[in-house]
Amino acid sequence: MAHNTLMLIAQLSGLRINVLANRLGCDSGVALTVHDTLAAKLAKMIAAQRRILAADRARVAARGTQDEEDAFFDLHHYQTAFYETWLIEPIALLDDYLVDDLTNEYFHFYIGEWRHRDGEVPIAVPVPAERLCGLDTIITEIEDVTGARFSVENVYYSEAEAEAAWWQSVGMDPETVFGDEVGRL
Repeated sequence: MAHNTLMLIAQLSGLRINVLANRLGCDSGVALTVHDTLAAKLAKMIAAQRRILAADRARVAARGTQDEEDAFFDLHHYQTAFYETWLIEPIALLDDYLVDDLTNEYFHFYIGEWRHRDGEVPIAVPVPAERLCGLDTIITEIEDVTGARFSVENVYYSEAEAEAAWWQSVGMDPETVFGDEVGRL
């Protein structure tokens, strides 16, 4: 186990360096934010793997003593914590959203409240790869190495916000597209 953990620490460290180096070529605020968030998440993943490595070394050192069982449970705890933190749900690198399908509610992160979900709100729109300044290939490599999944999405809490963002992303104005029809509605 220690060999795999040590190798994963080295791979994550190298990938984090790639993220930081790739950040130097960014020209948009969204790409810079995603780069910074991913670098911070990778640092936390590395720290979690270092805890697993230390617990494994403590388990080996405690072999044959009365502390062996405790050391085993410590190692198991850190491995389980890594799995639950990084490998179950996708990790949001831009906007996060939480939907409870059982109660038909969503958590509005901007105001910090649970709201009743009517319709398709919140609306998650993936950020196009070309806006990430090449980070999408690094994210794919990280996903292949670790098994973690990442999401880079803009989350809108109303259909009006989502529609306004769409019009802005295509660089058009609905009044010029639809002309006088907008005024009559």
